Amino acid sequence: MKKILKLSFVLVVVLIAMNTRATGVKFFKNEKASPKKMVTFALNDVNKANVSIYDANDKLLHTEKVYTLNLNPLKKEEKIVKTYDFNPLADGVYHIVAESNTKVMKYEVLVVNETATIMSDPYSEVYKTVAVK
Repeated sequence: MKKILKLSFVLVVVLIAMNTRATGVKFFKNEKASPKKMVTFALNDVNKANVSIYDANDKLLHTEKVYTLNLNPLKKEEKIVKTYDFNPLADGVYHIVAESNTKVMKYEVLVVNETATIMSDPYSEVYKTVAVK
């Protein structure tokens, strides 16, 4: 019984270690079949961020604070996954701005003919200065 318990513990530790990885803050587009004009993105290595959506004229359409939901205290994964619905919006170019403690990233979202696509690279990425005592 002790041997099975030890083996189980080792297996759990190995699986947790395999899932832990360091990646930069980045967005990704959801490639699964989903309702039209839906955009899903992820922010890695961030536990909280401010996300805003602007139209082409820099008019603020939506803003919210997003947080990670980490229910496993043994796993320090900081990842935010959000999905936004662009169905009520007209065709055009929109901007998603994600602001974390260390940087501000701006992405373009192209809404055309019942589809919404995040452009692959940010058109603006600004690192914030951090004061150290």
